[in-house]
Amino acid sequence: MLSIVIVIAIIVLSIILAAIGAYVVIHSSNEKDEPKPVIDVSGQYAVVVRPARESLTAVKPSEASLRSWLDTQNLSADQKEALIAQWNATMEETIRTVDEGDKNGTATYRIELGPKGKEYCHFVSEDNFITREQIRNHAEILPPYVLGCDCRLLPKQPWENPSKSGWKAVVPSRGSNYDVPDWRHLA
Repeated sequence: MLSIVIVIAIIVLSIILAAIGAYVVIHSSNEKDEPKPVIDVSGQYAVVVRPARESLTAVKPSEASLRSWLDTQNLSADQKEALIAQWNATMEETIRTVDEGDKNGTATYRIELGPKGKEYCHFVSEDNFITREQIRNHAEILPPYVLGCDCRLLPKQPWENPSKSGWKAVVPSRGSNYDVPDWRHLA
């Protein structure tokens, strides 16, 4: 009689444990179905960063905003299209430079000021450099700055020789804000 009670207790216990196991498996499979966020890696130390495109489009005006403002200016349709095409090309070049730098582990960049950009970009010197960390936190410091801007973002290579004064970090002038020009200018 005692052996029958033990066998029944073992069977009941096995059924209870099987039910608990099934419950855990069913509920844990729901958690696995949720997509994991994509992590982008930048630089040598694998810092989690936002993609360059996402960072730039969050702080730069949209093409619709550009068109709307250009419609208020006394420009021909060809001039407007050329300015928008140049803006978009500079944005794509900047995004490509940062993305390639993320793949190659580039941690510092420089802004090459064109003749037109020198008129508007007083927040950078000729021998400037910016870090990937600055780009992550302040994508507004990336070109383009104004319509018709001829500034470019380039990786800063260690062997590049700046002027005698050396490389100068681009620093905020008002707390954590940079004196980036308002995009509503024509260079």
